[in-house]
Amino acid sequence: MLSVESEMTRVLRGVRAALQQNAERFSPELQPSGYLVLGFLAKRHPAPPGEIIAQMGMDKSAVSRQLRILKDLGFVTSVPDPDDRRASLYAPTPETLARLAEIRDETHTVYAEVFDDWSDEDIAQLGRLLGAFNDRIERR
Repeated sequence: MLSVESEMTRVLRGVRAALQQNAERFSPELQPSGYLVLGFLAKRHPAPPGEIIAQMGMDKSAVSRQLRILKDLGFVTSVPDPDDRRASLYAPTPETLARLAEIRDETHTVYAEVFDDWSDEDIAQLGRLLGAFNDRIERR
């Protein structure tokens, strides 16, 4: 069990470093949490802040702050929510979507290099095991 904990710590450090690098590659003004919000919005837009908070497990004030920053930087737009005029729906701009796609492609290239000498079965097994691990963690 100790080796799993140790390796998970290494994975988390790597993920944090990659997140920081991707945020900086996207824009020097962007914080990692803002990059995560952009990634969410790229997949599910338009979205109200409450959906971002619920799905990402982020603090309400952190999401509000990041949305304000993202909007001020011109990375997202907002429109009134037709179901609740007090709320807004947020969506990435077309330029933001294009830049996120470029960074995702660059990341996939890095993964391809990392897994270059792995078999397809080993990669699939890693995906299955990580999925099972994440499912169990999320159910706790």
